[in-house]
Amino acid sequence: MQDRPVLVFLHDGLGSTETWRVFPDLLADEMGLGAFGYDRWGYGRSAPRAAFPSPFMEDAAQLLPKVLAAAGINDYALIGHSDGGTIALLHAASGPPGLRAAVSVSAHVHGDPAANTQLHRLKGCVDAGEIPDWMFQFHRDRAPDLLSAWVETWLRAFDAGWDISGAVAAIEQPLLAIHGADDPYGLPGQIAAIGRAVPHAETVLLPATGHFPHLSDPGTMVRIVAEFLAAKMV
Repeated sequence: MQDRPVLVFLHDGLGSTETWRVFPDLLADEMGLGAFGYDRWGYGRSAPRAAFPSPFMEDAAQLLPKVLAAAGINDYALIGHSDGGTIALLHAASGPPGLRAAVSVSAHVHGDPAANTQLHRLKGCVDAGEIPDWMFQFHRDRAPDLLSAWVETWLRAFDAGWDISGAVAAIEQPLLAIHGADDPYGLPGQIAAIGRAVPHAETVLLPATGHFPHLSDPGTMVRIVAEFLAAKMV
């Protein structure tokens, strides 16, 4: 049995535990807590995956309790970025008993024009065989298949009118939602939708900030998240 709560980090949709860089260590050190992260199936150093199920955010959220149980984690807070933030919201909405609080960063709860534009841009990369170098850095030779599967799965979801606002409304635990005002992958309406669905949530819209606030200004992000979690993790 763990004797202290753990900070659990969920990586973004095309990332891995490595794409968090120093942020988990900085936040864990600031709070004096342990940090746990893992590569979701098909990402980073995990086992290969030919395709994602639909709906795949919901599938990842349903798998999370098994991962936590395997790691022996039963007292925790979630910090998720982008797809990881969406998964954190869905997990919190299921009412897990060990979850103290959740933090979503740059999460999506519905389709929007910015996200759709980026998906089509990345589909163009797949069609042209022009896979970004950074994807090989984090996912090695599986990068082309991962990018293709991810883009196609999200495009199908958006075309089908994907919207989890109703599901997110079931969240009872403390919730902090953070979004960059200049995020090219998701409009500020995403955080507004979270705030409407979960009235007790704290929402922070960061000015002049893009999709990766924990990379562009890790100090500010550590302060915001640590202040939110401090009283909830004792």
